[in-house]
Amino acid sequence: MIPLLKPTYWRPHVALDVGTATTRIAAGSRLMEQPSMIGRKRALSGGVVVDGETAWHILKPLLDRARVCGIVKPCVLACAPSDARYEERQLLVDSIMRSGAASAAVIPEPLAAAIGAGIDVSSPYARMVVDIGEGVTDCAIISSSEIRACCAVRIGCARMRSAIVKNIGGEYGDDLADDLMRRCGLARSPEDAGSVAVAASIEVVLEEIAAKLSLFVRDLPAEMGCDVIDSGICLTGGGALIPGVRRYLEERIGISICVADNPRHSVVEGARAILPVMLMLNRWH
Repeated sequence: MIPLLKPTYWRPHVALDVGTATTRIAAGSRLMEQPSMIGRKRALSGGVVVDGETAWHILKPLLDRARVCGIVKPCVLACAPSDARYEERQLLVDSIMRSGAASAAVIPEPLAAAIGAGIDVSSPYARMVVDIGEGVTDCAIISSSEIRACCAVRIGCARMRSAIVKNIGGEYGDDLADDLMRRCGLARSPEDAGSVAVAASIEVVLEEIAAKLSLFVRDLPAEMGCDVIDSGICLTGGGALIPGVRRYLEERIGISICVADNPRHSVVEGARAILPVMLMLNRWH
């Protein structure tokens, strides 16, 4: 039983996904979003916080809105890439605490993504999730509510966008490159030379991701690998919405892949679902 007078019981509890492109916070029934940059300064690179000052400017107004009556500080459950080093995780925690949190805890991003995608992580059978974000592609094998194996590569949608700008021409900015990436993806139209160039640019980056994932799957223990082949791979993150990405990875890895219903919000919704467990187990620090 949780003591009612314990401070963590009556504080607000919020889930936080500090992404390279977008920061999302789930507080109660609300979901708030904000770009992970102030002006031209980015708080994150490769999925981890690199500028604590900018991160503070982004997080403070969001956490202020999560306070009860504008006074009671929240407990925050954040997510970090599975390959994040101690220093990277600590900078995230420090930024959260400085922004007005009463306590903070960090869980692996792919675990939250799997839960947010509706995967039964408590099953004894291994399930695989791949989260393609702005700055990192993170994957994990999960069974019995634990991550059994994981790998991450600090490549994502940002690298694809940069490749489009580089290959098509300097007159194309990030906004137009992002539009082409989201609209055209890997589709190639003989009548549109631009779509061919866009697809080629994305494919170069995607091949690097596919090679990493293929090696990861190939090195899995036999029983775990069989489970993944049977259940398939769940794709989350903004990269899952790029046309042709699912099919390309499916053909390259040789395992069926499905896209989560709301891939952009899988991480934050998964973290939101874990909040009651954090409270019950008293895991707040």
